[in-house]
Amino acid sequence: MPYVKRDEDGDIVALFEERQPEATERLPPSHDDVLNFLLRGETEGEAKEYLSRTDTEMVRIVEDLIDLLIQKNLILLTDLPQVAQNKLLARKHLRDRFRPEHSLLVDEGAIL
Repeated sequence: MPYVKRDEDGDIVALFEERQPEATERLPPSHDDVLNFLLRGETEGEAKEYLSRTDTEMVRIVEDLIDLLIQKNLILLTDLPQVAQNKLLARKHLRDRFRPEHSLLVDEGAIL
């Protein structure tokens, strides 16, 4: 959720990924004030870029949520449509390959 900076009228004038001295309020990206700020005149390109970036983040959140529900036995992977199962398993496999313990990169001082 972005941190927002408001002007004296209460309108959002800036968004930040990290807390700033002048931006301590957090709002969800779907909040009307955030959307209105993003969609003002010349910021349409920025709005599309922001939505694209948060789409990627949301994909990971949904994947993690599904993993959590499966771990807690609240759903089974087989409860999902086959297409969803295939996509989730493929992404999980790729993510596992890129985890640090599977890295082919070795520190300079490491003995192979």
